[in-house]
This record gives sequence, structure tokens and C-alpha cells, in this order.
Amino acid sequence: MVAVARPSRSAYNWYRLLVLSFVIGIVAGLGAILFNWLLDLGHQLFLTGIAHYRPPGLAAEGGQAVARFGPYARLLIPVATTLGGLLAGWLVFTFAPEAEGHGTDAVIRAYHEEGGRIRGRVPLIKTLASAITLGSGGSGGREGPIAQIGAGLAAVSSYLLRLSDTERRTLVMAGAGGGIGAVFHAPLGGALFAAEVLYAKLDTENDVLVPSIISAVTAYSVAGYVTGFGSLFQLRADAYSQPEELPFYLLLGVLAAGAAWFFVKLFYGTQAWFRELRMPVYLKPALGGLITGVLGAFLPQVLSGGYGWMQLVFENKLPFLILLLMALGKMFATSMTIGSGGSGGVFGPSVFTGAALGAAYGQMLAHLFPGLGVNPVDFALVGMASFFAGAAKTPLSSIVMVTEMTGGYGLLVPLMLASFTAFVLVPHTVTLYRSQVPERIDSPVHAHEYIRMALASLAERGLPIPSDVPLPQIARLLETGQPVPLDPEGNEIAFTLRLDPGHPWAGRRIAELGLPPSVLVISVLREKADKVIVPRGHTQLEEGDTLILVGPPEAPGDVARMLGKNGRQESD
Repeated sequence: MVAVARPSRSAYNWYRLLVLSFVIGIVAGLGAILFNWLLDLGHQLFLTGIAHYRPPGLAAEGGQAVARFGPYARLLIPVATTLGGLLAGWLVFTFAPEAEGHGTDAVIRAYHEEGGRIRGRVPLIKTLASAITLGSGGSGGREGPIAQIGAGLAAVSSYLLRLSDTERRTLVMAGAGGGIGAVFHAPLGGALFAAEVLYAKLDTENDVLVPSIISAVTAYSVAGYVTGFGSLFQLRADAYSQPEELPFYLLLGVLAAGAAWFFVKLFYGTQAWFRELRMPVYLKPALGGLITGVLGAFLPQVLSGGYGWMQLVFENKLPFLILLLMALGKMFATSMTIGSGGSGGVFGPSVFTGAALGAAYGQMLAHLFPGLGVNPVDFALVGMASFFAGAAKTPLSSIVMVTEMTGGYGLLVPLMLASFTAFVLVPHTVTLYRSQVPERIDSPVHAHEYIRMALASLAERGLPIPSDVPLPQIARLLETGQPVPLDPEGNEIAFTLRLDPGHPWAGRRIAELGLPPSVLVISVLREKADKVIVPRGHTQLEEGDTLILVGPPEAPGDVARMLGKNGRQESD
């Protein structure tokens, strides 16, 4: 009789996670259907019912690419946006303040810092508030709401199933990726986005990718029965066949980087202005809605998601000046809508801005170089991806999502060139998602992995330190401030050094300290952020940090002599 090996506990947990990802995909798909239905209802109640304005729609969603204005529409648009902002603000700040803003940032923060925990009421409040904000004409996108809806439903399901923090975090991102894949008809792009958006540098959360793919494929399939399958936009883009155009695409990447940098600064500058504004918080979205509505009365392209107007961009039916105004106006309107506390996403406005900017740039090239045969639609498509790649630090998912949304697979070469150009040129600290961390090593989720590596390096120096001892335990041993022997002979000790205000090391990078080779910084305890930082050479120290160092018994004296009796480093 042949014995059959039973799967290990870790393998069982992995299989269970994949099955749950499928279930979460079903839930996310249903959530996308519900959100799209509520959004259409919001348009009918506010923009059409109050303002007598029907924005152009997408054929893929049963709409027509024609805008319709009724009597006094331009006068009534600000009424609709203000009322929508008032209702959404009251709803959010009364029941779930964390549903404020563009949503995706809250999901990223939940992953890194909160064990994937999202309150059960958040998906409901986010759904209603976003449908009201966007349905009344507020400028925003669908990805933020649907990401928080999918992630929130996954968090609630994980709580009911009593899953671990690791499983909950993974399912939260799978739910976000599934919702995004369903609402944008981009399952692979949604899955990649969930794995890539967590980090500002070119890093991905590999453990999230497979569950996100399962969730996104399932969610897209569920939603497709109602909204249909295929690309979201219809366009006739060329296939890449003219290498002489590559310098122009490279320049588009540079322009997109500059515009993305401007958008991020404008967005958070506007948000800071609203936070300093002395008025009840639930009224601020109404003010943002009023400003957006006044702008929308003159430039209706910036209202709501604007996807129907994007379809007209891809049909090359809008003139150069209107395209430029659309790009600038969308950035301003989105900053006012979401920066004031309204509920919506920033992916939609970003691809809208990038498409308008790219189309205007393409029209200019076609005019300046008529013999080159430039198709402005090609540059609109590339502008979409490159702008968002720079603004959100997600080049891979931006490329894939744009190709899935438009069917423009033939332009992968210029897409890659322009998108990565924009990504490289925009500093990783300038991003629409402030909850991103630079790399995996900077995430609290992975801190213990690198702590174990640090302890392993100490063990290689002959120290009997168990590999499963987390660094916070060592930190507690050092609370007295006295050196702690790390081996029976006392050849190596651990000691602390606090950077009080005015300390000469504050503001310096660890590589610049000039420590002896025998002294190793194994951790930085950042008090004001309440977190443990795994140090690297380029880690910049701040006042209030506590360093945990390891070295020979004479190391504390050597460091003290370096700093000098007056607190100044002698080598300065």
C-alpha cells in the first residue's frame, strides 16, 4: 500500500488563501456592479435631474459619446456639485471619516500599518459617498472607491473567518485588485496594480500577486455579465513601426513627469489648504464641489469621471486648446473635489489628464512635422500611462492597465519608454499615494524579515543570538540605557544612543557617520513615527531617533570620543 503524503500546514494555508481569493473576487465583482449602478443613479439624480446635463458616455457601458445640455444647465451645474459635496461630506465625516479622499491610500496604509484591518462600515459609506460625489459632477475616478470597497469587503470576510494578519493583508489587496480589474475591464492590470502600488520604488509585493490575479479574473468575469467584456475605450491606434518617433515619445515621458509632479504638488497643496480652513469639516466638500461646479460650468469636460470625453479624445475630435484646458482643469477640479474631503479616486483623473496632454502634444507634432505621419491618438494613449506612472509610481501596472482599457497593445514599445521615463524622473517622495513606502525593507510588514537577517549577521560574528528573537525584544533589554552583553565572554555588547535636539548626527545619513568598522547600527527606533527602521547606508537620521548599536566593549567610549565633550564630532 502506497502512503500518500499529506500537505503541510503552510501548503494548506496557501490553498485556502487561493480559494478565498476566488470568493473575494466574486464579492468584488458584485461590488463593482453595485457601484456602477449607484454611480449611474447619481448621474440621473444630480447631473441630469438637477443640472439638466448629460455627459457623454462609453459604448462599452451603453452610453453615447454626445454631451447634452438642457435649459440653464451651466447655471445649475454648481448647484448639483455643491449639493453632492454637502451630502457626501455629511455621510463620510459622520459615519466613517477614513472613507474621505481617494481611498487607495487608505488601503495601502491598512496593509502596511494596520494588519489589513478596515472597519465594516467603510465599504458601505465609501460606496454611497463616492456615488454621490461623482454622480453629482465631482471630479474623481472609480479606482479609489472600488479599491476601498473590494478591500473593505475582504477585510470584513477575513474577520468573520478569523484569519491571520498575513492572510487578511493579502486578501485586502486581492480585493482591491479584483475591484479595479472589474471596473476598468483590466484584470491583469488590476492585479499588478495591487502588488505594485504598495511601494514607491520599483518593487512589488510578490505574495499578493497570485491571489490578486485570481480575484481580478473572477471579479472581471462576474462584472462582465452585466457591463460586458472587452476594452473600456474604443480607438484606432497604430502599431509601433516608426523608430524615428521614439525621441518624441521620450519627450512625452519628460512632459508627463513634469505634469505629474505638478499634479501631486497641487493636489496635496489644495488638501493642506482645506485642512487649515476654519469651517466644519463636513462643509468643506460642499465648498470643493462649488468651486468644481463653477469651473465645470465653463469646462464641463472636467466633471465626474469624464470617460465619455476621453472617448472623444481617442477619436481626435477635440481641438488643441480644449485639450490643454481639459488637462489643466482636470487637475484643478480633482484637487478641489478630493482635496476638500470628497470621495473619489485619482487614477481616472490621472489617465484623463495624461490622455488630453498626450493628444495635444500629438496634434502639435502633426502640425510641426506633417511628413512624419503622426497619429495624435497614439500619443494620447501613451500619455495616459506615462502620466499615471509618474504620479503614482506604478509603471508596470500603468502600462498593462492602459493597454487593457484601450486595446492598444501595438504601442507597447513607446508605452514602456515614456512610462519608465516619467517614473524615473519623478522622485519617489513625490507620489499621489503618501502611504506608499519606498521598498519592502521599509514596510513594517517585512521589518522582522530584515531584523532576522541582522541577527543572523551578528550570529556569524560568533554571538549566540537565536534567529527567532525579534529586535523589539532587544530594544526592551536596552530600556535602562546600559550596555547589554551579547555573549558570555562580553566580547560584543549592544548599546543605545539617542539623538537629542541639536545632536550632530541628526540629518545625516548612516554612511556619513564615520563609525569604526567594528560598530554596527542594527536598528533605528523612530519615536515620532512609532516604528522600527531597518538601517541602511542611506538611511537619514532625525532628532529623537534612538540607535541600537553593536560592537566591542570599548565601542561606547569610541563613539563618545567621536562626538566630543561638547556634542560636536571631532572629525567635522
